[in-house]
Amino acid sequence: MSTTARHILPTCADLVDEITINQIKQVLLPDGESHRERMELLMQDVDAILQERQPRLTARVLRMVIVLAQMNLHIWTLKDRAQTDEAGYMDHLKLAHQLNGLRNQMKNALLQAFGDEDPALRKSNCDVDGLEGWEIALD
Repeated sequence: MSTTARHILPTCADLVDEITINQIKQVLLPDGESHRERMELLMQDVDAILQERQPRLTARVLRMVIVLAQMNLHIWTLKDRAQTDEAGYMDHLKLAHQLNGLRNQMKNALLQAFGDEDPALRKSNCDVDGLEGWEIALD
């Protein structure tokens, strides 16, 4: 199979996001290994995009990926807590929603870094109202 053949059609930012989520699943779920095939397809598609577009890899781009992975792990953890902590359910859910706004900000930044300039691709749910202590400045 050629590494330049696309298997999955989302943007590179969405593919990277899904890779971080599948990595979390591989580590935290009992059947984590079952996600290996999907991860391979995602990685092949990212490789195909990177080969085609050859975006500049910078520390800023690496940081975006790291922040994206961190947000996905925090959101995962908050959703788990919400299921077991009835009293704190709404607080966990609100924070997960706010962190999803940061996640979407990172995905939008990655869109630009990978050359996906179409405004229709941008995530619009970037709301972080009331979120304190999670300021992430990429510049």
